[in-house]
Amino acid sequence: MRKWNIIITILLFVLGTICFIFFDVRPITILEDALANKLLTGFIARFGLSLVFGWMLYQYGGRKYLLFDRKFPKYLLWALPCLMVGLVNFPVSALINGQVTIVRTDLLGLYAIYVISVALLEELIFRGVLLIIVSDYLRNTKHKYLFTALICAAVFSLFHLTNLFVGMSVGYVLLQCLYTFLIGGMLMITMFKTKNIWLCVLAHAIFDFGGLLTSAFVEEDNKLLSIAVGDPWQSRVFWVLTIAMGVLCAGHCVYSLLKLEKDYVSE
Repeated sequence: MRKWNIIITILLFVLGTICFIFFDVRPITILEDALANKLLTGFIARFGLSLVFGWMLYQYGGRKYLLFDRKFPKYLLWALPCLMVGLVNFPVSALINGQVTIVRTDLLGLYAIYVISVALLEELIFRGVLLIIVSDYLRNTKHKYLFTALICAAVFSLFHLTNLFVGMSVGYVLLQCLYTFLIGGMLMITMFKTKNIWLCVLAHAIFDFGGLLTSAFVEEDNKLLSIAVGDPWQSRVFWVLTIAMGVLCAGHCVYSLLKLEKDYVSE
């Protein structure tokens, strides 16, 4: 059995590497539409890598995180404030008042699949494999949950510094690192509480679906191509809802983390 595990690991690693090289580093052309091709190849690259990290998580102590049990509805109810943080990131008010316009409605389905693949890969890495490694290292630490959440959130945040290499400004990347640290902490506490990575993937994907709408995915003929155009962050309603749900979710997560710490110490 161990022999087959090694063979499967090697095959998945080769598949993930091929997907990453041919569909992300040097993406091949599958569709003539440049934006559609970028979304499709981005999905294939991330899905291939997700198979690798999903298998690693399954094999090395994280099998329970990939399964559903009868407590899932209860966990879903607990995660509602976290899901709401993602929902308010969708620029509804900016779309209504014309500050944002969706220019590629025909690609919304492909865009959704791409966003899910991004969330899946990042959750398998940062709330999956990394969680196993860090929590095992800190297994005898008094404040295991707190330190694990901080370390994993920090690594997730610093990972976004790689955006500097694709031309993003320093100011924007630093701001991105700040809010991804907060989102990373929220998702890590969600993982602690629910022990279900799919709720983390759902919350992450909902957040990204709104947040990446106006992001440029590819450049063609000196034009940046995206699903939508405009500035969703100029809307007062957006910031009011974001702050309100952020404070509510922060209180919810901090309370849950403190309770987890208390229960862990009492054990």
